[in-house]
Amino acid sequence: MKPAALHPAAEIGVEPTPSNGLGRAALIAGFVLYAAAAGAAWWLSLQLIPAELTLTFLGKTLHTDSAHAHLNNIFLVFLLLPTALGVEAAVVGWRESSLHQLLFARTASLNTDLAVFILGQGHVLDLVGRILMLGVSMISGAWIHDAIAASTGVNLGPPPLPLALQLPLYFAIYTFFDYWTHRTDHTRFFWPLHRYHHSAEDFGVVTSVRQHPATFTAIFLVNLPLAILGAPGEVMIYVNVLVVGIGLIIHGKIDANWGWVGRWLIQSPNHHRAHHKLDMTHPTGHFGIMPIWDRLFGTWYEDKPDPKLVIGVDTPYQHGFFIPRDMLRDYAHFWMGWFGGRSDGPESDLFKKR
Repeated sequence: MKPAALHPAAEIGVEPTPSNGLGRAALIAGFVLYAAAAGAAWWLSLQLIPAELTLTFLGKTLHTDSAHAHLNNIFLVFLLLPTALGVEAAVVGWRESSLHQLLFARTASLNTDLAVFILGQGHVLDLVGRILMLGVSMISGAWIHDAIAASTGVNLGPPPLPLALQLPLYFAIYTFFDYWTHRTDHTRFFWPLHRYHHSAEDFGVVTSVRQHPATFTAIFLVNLPLAILGAPGEVMIYVNVLVVGIGLIIHGKIDANWGWVGRWLIQSPNHHRAHHKLDMTHPTGHFGIMPIWDRLFGTWYEDKPDPKLVIGVDTPYQHGFFIPRDMLRDYAHFWMGWFGGRSDGPESDLFKKR
């Protein structure tokens, strides 16, 4: 028997919220105004703030010669999430959008997403992750790349290419490594950490950021290989922005499988919902941001997934703003799994009173 929170609204007697409200034209106009204001602030900041900057604060001097790069990263973040929220709201309507739900009808599951997002923006979880995983995130692929080049004279990077060719090339390379990272996260050894992401019982745009801070597989299976291959920093910023943007959209409330694009090039929201399904009678698939990798490696299984599939995991979670309990439990389960302990399922909660 599924918990009530995991049933679709229609199954538990709750009337769906009517979709009328702010018109799509108003939503699009609001987003255009926001984007224009953010773009103007971005341009003005680049004009007024020099690329090389020295600040003295509380007796300490801070110096950077890449202030513009930092500004670019900041404004990309400020544009990315609002863009995803705006696109979703324009497609599904205001009443059905993640933004409306976050503001006026949050579930406990979305409160967890919001808490993780806020702590992530404050870099609190970055620090926690480094502590929990003993600093593995400090390993530098660029250093390895330079060391190989210095000792062998071989540059592992590709020949110079126009930016228009580098972007799709590195996007394909990134998604290849990300596919294997994702499959690794679903193995029994790494699942307790990745399970935190899958514990979401309700999709919203910010569900994409619901990640356990101790997750580290991407460092070794995505970041290191790309850096060793000499991926240009500028190109990887654009690729990461694209990947993060796709992640935000496919965790939202858009009901679409995107036709052949969703079956071959870019994973669709409905295919990603199938990946998050609660019913594990058949193993999950759809690991790749690019479905071509699932098709090549045998993990593609659903061309037209059900957009109403119930999502979540069978391990109990206490969703809400207080997130340390579940994070600590999953971290303990991660280590228990390596030593043969039980780390998954309805009866695996360490903090449950027996």
